[in-house]
Amino acid sequence: MSRTSSLAEQKLLGAISFLSRSTEGGRSNHDSPCFSRQNTTVDDDDAFSQLQALDSSTDNASFNVTLRRRFLYRLAVALHSYGSSASRTEYLIERAAERLDVKIEMAVFPSLILLSFLSEDDESRNDVHLVTVESDLDADKLGRADELANCVGKHDTQLLAAYWKLRVIAMSHSRFEYWHWRLLSFALSASTAALLFFSGSLWDAVISFILGLVVGVLDTLSKKSHILANLNEFTSALVVSLLARIVRVHLAWIEVCFSNIALSSLVQLLPGMALTLGVSDMVAKSHVMGTSRIIHAFFSALQLGFGLSMGDRLVWWAQDRSLEPETCEVSSLSFWWDILWFIGYTISSSILLNARLKQWPGMALASGVGYIVSSFTGQKLGSNGSSVLAALAVGVTGTSYSYFTGDLPLIMNLAGILLLVPGGLGVQGITAMLQDDVLSGMGFVFKMLVIGLSITIGLLLAKVVFPASLFGHGRRSAKDKSTLAAEFEEEDMAI
Repeated sequence: MSRTSSLAEQKLLGAISFLSRSTEGGRSNHDSPCFSRQNTTVDDDDAFSQLQALDSSTDNASFNVTLRRRFLYRLAVALHSYGSSASRTEYLIERAAERLDVKIEMAVFPSLILLSFLSEDDESRNDVHLVTVESDLDADKLGRADELANCVGKHDTQLLAAYWKLRVIAMSHSRFEYWHWRLLSFALSASTAALLFFSGSLWDAVISFILGLVVGVLDTLSKKSHILANLNEFTSALVVSLLARIVRVHLAWIEVCFSNIALSSLVQLLPGMALTLGVSDMVAKSHVMGTSRIIHAFFSALQLGFGLSMGDRLVWWAQDRSLEPETCEVSSLSFWWDILWFIGYTISSSILLNARLKQWPGMALASGVGYIVSSFTGQKLGSNGSSVLAALAVGVTGTSYSYFTGDLPLIMNLAGILLLVPGGLGVQGITAMLQDDVLSGMGFVFKMLVIGLSITIGLLLAKVVFPASLFGHGRRSAKDKSTLAAEFEEEDMAI
């Protein structure tokens, strides 16, 4: 046992000597094929060849099996925790296990991963791992982990190198993760959303900027307390609604629209993304994950709507406490100003998604195409038809861009969906129901679900337009799934 431990330490220390000089795995003066866009190099000419020899010349089977299983286990945790979908995580781990010659069965649930490693000696004995994982979207780490999963086991990325690349990814820090960047992004996204999505006035943008800062402060505090995190949507909506109503009542000379500044200030908390991803998981037959996300989106909308209603009613001294959407005037600014608002919203969203700078152009391109298609088709086809075409345009744009740059299309597609998500409709529906307008509220909620389905259909059509190898595979096909008949056939062939 001690000899095995010493061998493991020697091999891992040898890997450190190589990877300490390169966080992305490039060769000496040559970019790695699987990590070509990172543009990092290694100074030692023999480091990569030494590591390959170290990985391939191992004489301890126990160490190899343990390291391969440990890598797949941690890779699955990384993918799920950085925001990968259940179907995508299962596909990547299964393909990586095939290249590493590891027999594995796995299932991904909303906050749980189940891994079962099959014993090579006795198939009746499995090594089962059950781990709880909280998922939060991190565009930078998700892209790098997804890329690593596609490359591990190939000639360019041996197991030891991949293990320490994963370690570097997990321990790295984003340049935009500091609190002041997040506060600025919340404020900027709120002000630009008021102008871009709700056709608000400049005063709406100014008030939304201030309220966005308040939401950013509450979001920062919620990350430090589990109790505050559970009430973040309700607390933010309550404070925003209260302050917005006070401004509307006591600063009447400022012509602001209550519903515009309230929803735009909460734009980063709207549940549209979770709803769309949930519908997408349901279509992809990941029913547990899809149901969980849809229910989570519904309760997020419920908290936001309840908070908006309660905050509005706390201003009891005001005679009129309705959301009064009919008094909101549409902005008379030129359409060309929307380009500036769009740039500001895209930058702030990219920062909040923890995207690295190299991902920004593709995210902006996909978002811009989706917004343009949605704007020009919305008047002719309605919200449902325009959502399908806009999502189709986003999927095709993200896939095409990834084909030429090697970036992960999922990140660009998510950025484009952020401009199409119907989360605001759900919040308006909950608010209407709390004001005893049940029919109108149910109409808003149903419309939110229909638009989410429309976006999912558009993304699926994009997969039809382009080959699956370009877009990225989803779940295994029916032919690849393990069945009882297939297991009996394997036993017959073995006999």
